[in-house]
Amino acid sequence: MHLEKAENGELVITMPEAEAADALATLKKRAADLDECEDLTEALESAGVQPPETPDHIRHEYMPPADY
Repeated sequence: MHLEKAENGELVITMPEAEAADALATLKKRAADLDECEDLTEALESAGVQPPETPDHIRHEYMPPADY
């Protein structure tokens, strides 16, 4: 995330699309816990940002501790 401009109570930031997608997903998931995040959520959506797709299957593997 890069802050481009901050004046008169407004911020202009730039960030990679993947980072913006993750931010949007987090804002939507935690909307009840966060105060006044609707404006940022709407700004991201109006900029065409889509939350990342949830994978069909998450692979979990167990790796035992290494013996030294």
